[in-house]
Amino acid sequence: MPNEGTEPGAVARFGYVSVYDPKRHMARVRFPDKGDVVSGWLPVTVPNTKRNKDERPLDVGEHVFCVMMGNGLEAGAILGAVYDDTNKPPIGDGDIRATTYADGTRIKVDRKSGLVAVSAVGDVDLDGSMIYLN
Repeated sequence: MPNEGTEPGAVARFGYVSVYDPKRHMARVRFPDKGDVVSGWLPVTVPNTKRNKDERPLDVGEHVFCVMMGNGLEAGAILGAVYDDTNKPPIGDGDIRATTYADGTRIKVDRKSGLVAVSAVGDVDLDGSMIYLN
């Protein structure tokens, strides 16, 4: 069956987070290509939600990629955030996986060299052992 497991009329679309609910890990998304109409509450996908659990909050105004089910904007999911011409990747190296936080803290793993680098603005807690940087 060609479209087995997919909803008839499913549409992929780009938009911008208009409001985010961290307690439910859901957001509403504004779609410029639809006259700035705002979606219903959409779940934000993460790698794990059962035994392992991930939380990846979104910021209001964040550029996201969604899949919408059916013809409306009430049902669907946010598949993730996307970089664009205005908001570019902070490192841009295919061998480095990194998370950079708004305060400047960065956690970086170089898969070529194996180096794990932590650049923290505040103190660091490594498995209950505090490292004071100030």
